[in-house]
Amino acid sequence: MRPTQDAVAAVRSAQVVDGGAQGIAVFAAQLPVFAGHFPGAPLVPGVYILAAIAEVARRAGVARGDVRAVERAKWSAPAYPDQELQVTLSIRAVDGGVRVDGEVSGPTGVCATARLVMT
Repeated sequence: MRPTQDAVAAVRSAQVVDGGAQGIAVFAAQLPVFAGHFPGAPLVPGVYILAAIAEVARRAGVARGDVRAVERAKWSAPAYPDQELQVTLSIRAVDGGVRVDGEVSGPTGVCATARLVMT
């Protein structure tokens, strides 16, 4: 499992928007992680969704470093390989970093929301 490296490859765009950032991520079906998560019915692992939120924040320039904490995360619908995922972030400065509130949506609606603290 290589969530950070695979998220780097999956994020296709990232830009700053008023109060945050947005981007697109697509995790390719041929990634080795999908052989085991789950055979015959692959799903994007939750940690990959968190990695996509962090990568969009870095690429848009609203965060520079690593994830220090995951303050909350909720998965509400599955995300699938080769599915275009819209990542929408709001950003707020905190001591020594930024708080990133992320929402990840697929074609059928919101897949996940999370709050990360990043450097």
